[in-house]
Amino acid sequence: AMAGEKICEGDGRGLLLPLLPEENSWPHGVRALLYLVVLSWCFLGVSIVADVLMAAIEAITSRRRSRQLLSGRLVHVRVWNPTVANLTLMALGSSAPEILLSIIEVLGKGMFAGELGPSTIVGSAAFNLMV
Repeated sequence: AMAGEKICEGDGRGLLLPLLPEENSWPHGVRALLYLVVLSWCFLGVSIVADVLMAAIEAITSRRRSRQLLSGRLVHVRVWNPTVANLTLMALGSSAPEILLSIIEVLGKGMFAGELGPSTIVGSAAFNLMV
């Protein structure tokens, strides 16, 4: 959309919105309800993915391997350092939305980078450093 153009008015078109071609003619209340339902559905999906991610992190970091010492004693050692594994996997999981947003923008703009993707990644990194 060009500067000053309203995506949700008239013939406005954004990267993802409006969802349907004739949607701009619908009443604002109906569209708001539609977007609220879709947004709620997306949040539900994110919560399910986060639960699966946390279960995967737990499964990966809890793995142990049996090793036999020179004395013949059998010991169980961790395969992963839990701190390093948790930090690495959590960084990947928490950065996934920014990475996916960048991918969606690049694909939507014909393989050219826009302003949204790099800005969200830099902004997210700055926010994570401050928190």
